[in-house]
Amino acid sequence: MKHTEEHINELLAKYITGEVMSESEKNDIQEWIATHADEYNRLIKLISPKKAPEFATAKAWSRIEEHINKTSAKKPVMGISINKNKNRSLGMSVFYAAASVLVILVISISFVMSNKDNKEQLYANNTAEKMMIYLPDSSSVLLYPNANVSYKTGGINSPREINLNGKAFFSVRKMHGRAFKVQSENLMVEVLGTSFLVDATKAESSSVYVKTGIVSVESENSKVIIKANQKAELDNNTLKTGKIENPYEVFEEKPKVLTFENAGIMEVVEKIEQTTGVKIEVSKELLNNKITSRIDTADTEAIIVELAFLCSCKYETLEDGKHYRLY
Repeated sequence: MKHTEEHINELLAKYITGEVMSESEKNDIQEWIATHADEYNRLIKLISPKKAPEFATAKAWSRIEEHINKTSAKKPVMGISINKNKNRSLGMSVFYAAASVLVILVISISFVMSNKDNKEQLYANNTAEKMMIYLPDSSSVLLYPNANVSYKTGGINSPREINLNGKAFFSVRKMHGRAFKVQSENLMVEVLGTSFLVDATKAESSSVYVKTGIVSVESENSKVIIKANQKAELDNNTLKTGKIENPYEVFEEKPKVLTFENAGIMEVVEKIEQTTGVKIEVSKELLNNKITSRIDTADTEAIIVELAFLCSCKYETLEDGKHYRLY
């Protein structure tokens, strides 16, 4: 993304004038929103929630004046010949008229946005690819093909409410204790700030997978609390919980390399479990070990071999690829 002020201002001008934007420009705006959450939340009070880039007033006026001057040069008003001073006067009149229209437009948008919290906003992905969208609260949603969500809230002190059809990954921005609720046909998911995947493609077997944070999941007759690297699956209308065996496959991410420098052995194995789902038990006599290494989490067998080498200890396999013990 081009982070220059000039680039953002140019995109802003396109938004104001309703010009067509390329996919690259759209991506730039989305990335800008994602990396300027605080600015986004402030600006959203005045600009449409789908169009909230930085507003540079001077540059906006400059662009409008430039457009008016070019238009005036091509089309003299009613073909009347006027002197330079009169031409300037007329040009400025037109300019201020245009400025007045823009001011009225901004005021109108502000008036509409004052009631936006009571309006439901809809987002749908009718393509064959996953689609990233950004909600008015700066939370992001990765919509899977043929999925759709609606967003609404009663105001700054009210919960953020989402209705989901299909499958989506949510990365929720924490906002002063305001709950974020996702309702599907058979599940209600509630969080404050976390990231998780909801698969409600098939209502009777809906599931929730937590990547970070803590999540409350409720069905018609059961309720559970799950945390990072845990899942809740609906079976006969009852929620069953468990560990996510392979987070890479669930969240469709590439394997990571974990870097440790003089880290305690328990810190290392906890990070490995959070990242891969692999549980590693450590005997008491090894608890003082410190680890400095880069560990490729793609190969679970290599992980335990590496740790045993660094600790000068042995290991045993309790469940292949899932559960080990260092001793």
